[in-house]
Amino acid sequence: MRRILYRTYARLLTLYAGVGQRMYAFQLSRRKSDLAGADLSYLNLSGSNLTNGNLQGANLRRCDLSGVRLKGADLSGADLTAALVTQAQLDEAGSLDGATLPDGTIYVGAFE
Repeated sequence: MRRILYRTYARLLTLYAGVGQRMYAFQLSRRKSDLAGADLSYLNLSGSNLTNGNLQGANLRRCDLSGVRLKGADLSGADLTAALVTQAQLDEAGSLDGATLPDGTIYVGAFE
């Protein structure tokens, strides 16, 4: 009986965490202008829409940004250390001035 209760509890906990993560990602995609300075570290934001979002100074350490739309997003001063993000995503961002990139380097501007 204990095993059944434990397995049921574990499955419900996993389901609850998955639903909570999806709801949080949905809320983030709706609140694009309010994310400056937010601590979003270690979150799975994959698939979110952060187009034209203000993420200035946001903590995105080890954040899963795979598939996130960052077109026009302001990531200046953001910490992207060890974040899962592609170069193509970073290229379409509006600003990266002073951002810490996934490899730990600080972005100082595009080389012409």
